[in-house]
Parts: sequence; structure tokens; C-alpha cells
Amino acid sequence: MYKRKAIFFDRDGVINKLIHREDGLYSPRTFDDFNFYQDVASCIKQLAENGFLIFIVSNQPDISRKKMLTEELNKIDIEINKKLNIDQIYYSFDSKLVSGGSKKPSPKMIFEARDKWNIDLSKSYFLGDSIVDMECAKNANVSFILVRRKHNQDIEYPYYVDDLNNVHRMINDII
Repeated sequence: MYKRKAIFFDRDGVINKLIHREDGLYSPRTFDDFNFYQDVASCIKQLAENGFLIFIVSNQPDISRKKMLTEELNKIDIEINKKLNIDQIYYSFDSKLVSGGSKKPSPKMIFEARDKWNIDLSKSYFLGDSIVDMECAKNANVSFILVRRKHNQDIEYPYYVDDLNNVHRMINDII
């Protein structure tokens, strides 16, 4: 039934850099604070050229918490779509985990993409930087690859990359 293959990217900490705020690292709340990692565009280009659909699945609870304006998120999305070959962005605005909700680790956003885009999850991958991303991939039965950045060096996972430009090679090794 499902035929296409996809890569699901977490956004904050994988696609873009986190922001120092309140003694921690967090998602940017404004367009001016949004900065891509340098290895993202080339990685996505290579994956798309190899037949993968490209999606972003991201928790953005600051919208429902009224700590981020929708206009700022829209500006960020315009920039993402201008610079990257993304098929669709899926957001959860849920501030808490709720039954039937979409906040990761719920697989709901991945299942929505699967059904809309005819995706075979057994041929797809989730690239994330957190335990929540790992759990989301597991809940969706999608292979997970940890993206190691400066902020998450303490997380252990057998499949990881320190540079997104190594993702295509990692996928070929897994296959």
C-alpha cells in the first residue's frame, strides 16, 4: 500500500541552532533568532536527489503558551521553504502530552504524513537530537538516527552522525 520513502527531521537542534535563554538552550521564538546549521541544506538536497520525501516534525508549544507569535513562526517557515527542499512541515502546538494529541513522542505527525504522502515507514528515517525524538521514532516504528550537536553529547544511540552530510552514507550502511 505505502510506497514512498521519507526522512523526518526534528527542527530545533537539528535544522536550526538552539537559543541561550534562562540558563538553558531553547527553540527560537523570533525570526531574528533563527539560524540554520551549515550542514542542513546540502544534506537535504542529497537526500531529495536520492528519492526521499523531506518532512519536519516539531513540537512548538510556545505558540499555545503565548510565548511566540504565529507571525514569527510563519516568517521562519517562509525562510525554511526558501532555503530547503521541504515537502511539508508538521507542528504540534500542544503544551502538554494529552491523549490523542500530537506532541512528540506521539507519532501522530508522522502518521499524518504517512497517510497523506503514501509513505512506507519501513523505508524511512527520523533524524533527531533528543530522547523525545527517539521515542517518537520508536512509537512510529521508524528507524532513528541521532544528530549529535554540542548541546546533546550526553545522549547515547548506536546510529548517530556528527555532521548531517554523513546521513546519506549512514543510511546506505543501515540498508
